[in-house]
Amino acid sequence: MGRINYFALFGVIFFNLVLFSGVAIALVALLFSLWTVVVSFVLSPIILVAVNQMGIQEFDIIQTILSCIILVIGIKLVPFAMKATRYMGAFFTKYIEYNKKTIYSN
Repeated sequence: MGRINYFALFGVIFFNLVLFSGVAIALVALLFSLWTVVVSFVLSPIILVAVNQMGIQEFDIIQTILSCIILVIGIKLVPFAMKATRYMGAFFTKYIEYNKKTIYSN
């Protein structure tokens, strides 16, 4: 680490608070919602069986078929969600490293 460039420090803080924080919050919210959808799709047949067994709802073959289709869609979405999570983690890590390089000067 070198000396701190205070002008760059204030610029990075201002930029991150004003512009980047909104984008980062939106991206994290989208990723969270993607994982919520994936988990709910994968758990849909289990929830359907539990609801049918408890007697809350009558058994319906169409719901069972649709629940299995949603399960397949959820399983197909898992690799995409994992890739998106890795990509966003790498992006935020690189962004933090870039901010460190900007603030500290040699």
